[in-house]
Amino acid sequence: MKNDILRFISFTLKTLVFYFLVSFILIFLFLPFYLLLNKFGVLNFVNNLLGINGGFWKGFGTVPWLVFSSVIGTLIIITVLMVSVIVNVWIERKLSAKIQGRMGPTLINIPFLLKAGSKNMWLGGIIQPIADVIKLIQKEIMVPQGSYPFLFILSPVLAFVTVVIAFGMFPFSNNYILLNQLDVGLLFIFAVSSYMVLSLVIAAWASNNKYSLLGGLRTVAQMLSYEIPLLLSFLSVTVFTGSFKIVDIVNFQNTYFWLVFYQPLMFIIFLWSMVAENNRAPFDLPEAESELVAGFVTEYSSMAFALFYLAEYGYLFFNSAIIATIFLGGYSLIPHSLLNAISPVLQSWGIYESILAVNDNFIWIIFKTFLIVGLIMFFRWTYPRIRIDHLMDLAWKAFIPITLIHMLLASVDVLLFKSQNVFIPLFSWIIFAVVIYLASLKNIKLSNKYKNVPKYT
Repeated sequence: MKNDILRFISFTLKTLVFYFLVSFILIFLFLPFYLLLNKFGVLNFVNNLLGINGGFWKGFGTVPWLVFSSVIGTLIIITVLMVSVIVNVWIERKLSAKIQGRMGPTLINIPFLLKAGSKNMWLGGIIQPIADVIKLIQKEIMVPQGSYPFLFILSPVLAFVTVVIAFGMFPFSNNYILLNQLDVGLLFIFAVSSYMVLSLVIAAWASNNKYSLLGGLRTVAQMLSYEIPLLLSFLSVTVFTGSFKIVDIVNFQNTYFWLVFYQPLMFIIFLWSMVAENNRAPFDLPEAESELVAGFVTEYSSMAFALFYLAEYGYLFFNSAIIATIFLGGYSLIPHSLLNAISPVLQSWGIYESILAVNDNFIWIIFKTFLIVGLIMFFRWTYPRIRIDHLMDLAWKAFIPITLIHMLLASVDVLLFKSQNVFIPLFSWIIFAVVIYLASLKNIKLSNKYKNVPKYT
């Protein structure tokens, strides 16, 4: 039994280590391209155009600068959303095809890549998402008889606007703030994102369809249940950092190290709660096609359906950006504490000044965000959909008690083991080890329970 436990723990740790090693390798492969952009002044130009402290628009006066920066910020939000959705849809189609041994979309392609795309799956179907957009725009929005037309049309608009407002509070770096920043920035983001459940419930009710209504009821149960461990795991982070501001959380990680190494258990719970909040598989019970046709979007078509689609993938990108900011250092490539520690080695190699110049920028948070997006896509195409009672049990019987206990122990860590330059999260790692041990025992118990079940060959 001990060997089984050790084997399970070893497999879990090896998987996490492998994923983070691949992430670091990809980041450093991207570094030369980033240095090239910085050398030719492209990043300085963008920084001067959108910088919070001055910038191009500041020369026209305070009021015009605020108007211009707000308009440009809104346009950037919508552009980032659209581009991220197009990229994410294409990546997910190709990734799912690779996992399932298929090619994915290959025909809708750039002309000079048509032949190559039929043989190489990663070169095929590059403009397939654009073709999907054109198809959805051309279709008619069908409003069912017996529905509530105003609410039926309002709900997808509300879902999309919610994503846009939440993006407006997200600082992608110290110099890039799109609309504004509050002292309670993350709390505001969570408050605004909670309106998403309202839009989905309105869509379910306005459709006047039993499948849509059942999907809406599941949405309420699921999203409200997983908001509790989501916020509790975030509170554990604020106990460590002492602030709700995203910039202060990033600065804490620059002072010490990434929070994923200080609170690994909260990283896992926050990640899975985000997946459940986003109604992504294996937690996509509100849209379970085998039970509810399509759930709350059963009656939607054309651009009304497309707005829900944009909102879903926009939230996927946005939630991944939050995880990357809270646990993976945000817009910093290397924590300042680590950079200062290895500065003599970097100076001997002659690259210290170059890395210091590009260490803090929005490029890194976007890159980390896409890595988290890829991880969540792996979840969707790896794990089967779970039962609704198991979904609720996971939130109420596991995540919520664990986060409450962890928050108390995090306070003890701050009181006993935190100094100006050194922080040892002893109790956070102890509870992480205990939970992994109990989870491995449960896994072994279930394996032994079903090991004699006949298997199909």
